[in-house]
Amino acid sequence: MADASASTSPSLRAAGMRQTPQREGILQVLRDSDRPLTVEEIWERMPERRSGLPTVYRNLERFVREGWAESILGADQIMRFVRCESRHHHHHLQCEHCGRTVEVDACGLDESLRHLEALSGFKITRHQLQLFGLCATCRSEKDR
Repeated sequence: MADASASTSPSLRAAGMRQTPQREGILQVLRDSDRPLTVEEIWERMPERRSGLPTVYRNLERFVREGWAESILGADQIMRFVRCESRHHHHHLQCEHCGRTVEVDACGLDESLRHLEALSGFKITRHQLQLFGLCATCRSEKDR
């Protein structure tokens, strides 16, 4: 496995951001988790907590704009963040039982969105679709 700082540093620099232990720590925490995390959970898991929660919030907002992370509003109305590996449009599936989240490299809504544009007069610039279900592990446990 490649060194985490080697994989995140070029992206930080290319986005015009300084490479800091805090930024790399946030990205690493997101990369290591298979579940969306709250800002507080991310901060608690960071190896170096030199910065406060407001700094984590600001960096997460920037990471979402860059496409490195996505914010997901949970059923409990709490915002969580998940690391995105794709640099293009995609969606996430989240297990309703364990919270595990996987990235889905498909959308399939293009024709429906064009139809909605024609009906509404809007020019749709983006969308976010949240999909929930049971992962294979939780399904097999439920079947037992």
